[in-house]
Parts: sequence; structure tokens; C-alpha cells
Amino acid sequence: MPAQSWVGFQTNGHLLDTARSSSLIAAGLDRIFLSVDSTSPELFKAVRGGGSLGHIERALTALAQAKKEHPGNTLEVGAEFVVMRDNIAELPAIIAWLAKRGVSRLVVSHVLPFSSALANQTVFGINTNSAKYFYKAWSDRARQEGIDITQYFNVLWKYHKTPQELTLVRFVQRMVSQALENDIPLHVANLTDGDDVGPVEAVFRKAEAVAGAVGLRLLLPSVRPVNGHACLGVKQGGAFIAWDGKVSPCHFLWRSFNCYFYGREKQVAHKVFGDLSQDSLSEIWNSSKYKAFRADVMQKRYPHCPGCNVYPCEDINSIDFEYDCYGETVPCGDCLWNMGLLQCMGQEDEFGEFHDCCDGIQSVDKFKHTDFGVPAQV
Repeated sequence: MPAQSWVGFQTNGHLLDTARSSSLIAAGLDRIFLSVDSTSPELFKAVRGGGSLGHIERALTALAQAKKEHPGNTLEVGAEFVVMRDNIAELPAIIAWLAKRGVSRLVVSHVLPFSSALANQTVFGINTNSAKYFYKAWSDRARQEGIDITQYFNVLWKYHKTPQELTLVRFVQRMVSQALENDIPLHVANLTDGDDVGPVEAVFRKAEAVAGAVGLRLLLPSVRPVNGHACLGVKQGGAFIAWDGKVSPCHFLWRSFNCYFYGREKQVAHKVFGDLSQDSLSEIWNSSKYKAFRADVMQKRYPHCPGCNVYPCEDINSIDFEYDCYGETVPCGDCLWNMGLLQCMGQEDEFGEFHDCCDGIQSVDKFKHTDFGVPAQV
């Protein structure tokens, strides 16, 4: 394996005892991450569908003991936390609890609801930070001119409009046009409705403070979708191999499934580029179709779908995705991993690259003092 490579896996910890932990270290395991979603036994069981917090504690104890038995080992013990409406308040306490038990890194991801019952558990926003501050700048100007943008959809389709209503429609049209020029996805209805992620940001900031105090590396997702970054699964050169040997390009397309986010049910079809029972990984990786797919992903020419005013459209609602409204054949525009909202062990190594410099919670100030082409007068 190349020098920078590592071997690791995620586990619920149920089968980890000292002997098995020791054998894993002896075999050269570099990382092991445990799934921990609460310090409350009752909530943990509810979130994990019967999982036990006691199993996690025993697994961490076993790993700590095994590490002592192998002086000089480099095994990193980490954890993953799936943040939901029911457990987000526990995140700071989870960090302290894990640090006391030898965990050095915590990867946090938003939940991807696989059932309608979980659809209301998401805590991430729908508007990007750039869209939020762009809209604020224009709506502030509208208020100064006596224009109420929230009435736009009430008058847009009226055949006979008053002069005031015509002024409103033209103002919003100019706003949308300016957003397009600035490459800012602007879903007007979502922006007028609002999406308050302030409470989520507050918990994340408290979590960062606790992590700093206890010396645990914390990898947080964005609280709002990120527009215009390349898929880390593809960027890092990942190939995703299923139990039956089928090779897929990323987490999103690893299997067929239904999920629920932004008020809709989405069907995702499994994308397969080869089968290890028939060809080698090298042959599959270097096939023309797989190479073309990766190149298209890295070009980042696809749209940010949730920021479109006709979202969700038939292009992305079809289970057999063919192409989006830009003519791109990769379905990245409607992928929560690609938006920085979902992350998994391994991908977090580069996550800070866009968490710090794009639409993450640490970068909102860069949008606050931009005029975004707001007209001096209507």
C-alpha cells in the first residue's frame, strides 16, 4: 500500500473485546471509529434501533487495554455522531464523555432520513450562506423602498397588476438576475419562508469549545448546504465496493434507496461500474465510463439543485437519473454529501477545506458586507 494509505473501519462495538482489539492492532489496523449518538442509554437505544451504550463503553475499555498491550502502536480510536433534532443538545456532553474514554477524534454528520418518520429530524438549513446574505441585502433595500418581497408569489400570476405590484415583480426579477450573475443559488420561496439554523450553530460552537478544552479533534458538518465543491469520495480517489463485489463511485450511489429531505421523498438508483467477480479493480477503475464519470464530477459543472426555483424537478425526481438541467450526467447537484451536510470516516480529513472557507458556520462574515449588486434605488 502507498505510504499515505491507512486501514480503518466503523463499528457499533458489539463484538469488540480485549482479545479481538489486540488482534486488530497486531494486524496493523490504523483507525477504528465507533458509532455514538447519545450518552443517555434510553435515547441511544432509540436512535440506534436497539443498540446499547454499554456495548460502546465496554468496547472503548477493551481498545484502551489492547493499546497498552502493544506499546508503540499507532491505532487511532475515534467516533461518529449522527446529529438529529432529538440528540443535538447532547453533542457537547458526548465530546467530554468520549474524551475521558480515550477517543481522539469525533466526526459529526447530519442524519439522512431513510423513512418519512425521520424526515422531521434534520436540523440543517436549505439555503446557502451566500443566498442568505444576498437575499438579506436585497430585502433590506426593498423595505427602504416600501416593497414587501414576501408578497411576490401572491401577485406574480395576477393578470392585472397595480403599479406597486409591477414594481415588486420587477424588483424580484432583478434580484434573481443578479444572483445568477454572481453564481448564487436563489430559491425565492425558501428564502422568504426562512430557515433558522441559529440554535444549531449555537450547539456547534459550544461543542467546539468543549472539544478544545478536552483536546479532542472535532469535525463538524456545515449547518447549511455548500455550493460548488467537489465530491470528496471522488476527489480522494475512492472506490466503493459492496458485499457482492459491485464497484460504485461514492457513498450516494453505493446502493439503491429512498430518503427524505427538504420536504420530499427522493429515490436513488445504485450506480455500478463493474463487478470484481468478473474484472480486476484496476480494469474497472480505468474503464472509459468510470474515468469519464470521475472527470465530470471533478469539473463541478452541475447545478446546486435545492437553490433552484423549480426544485425539485423531474430531472432529479426520476429514479433513473440521466442528466440535470445543465446537461450533466452526474447526480451530484442533489447529493447531501456533496453539499457538505453528510460526512463519513476518512472523508473528514479534507472536510475542513470547505468548512472553513465556503458556506460553513465559521465563514458567514465574508458575506455580510457584500453589496451583491443591490440597486441604489428601484
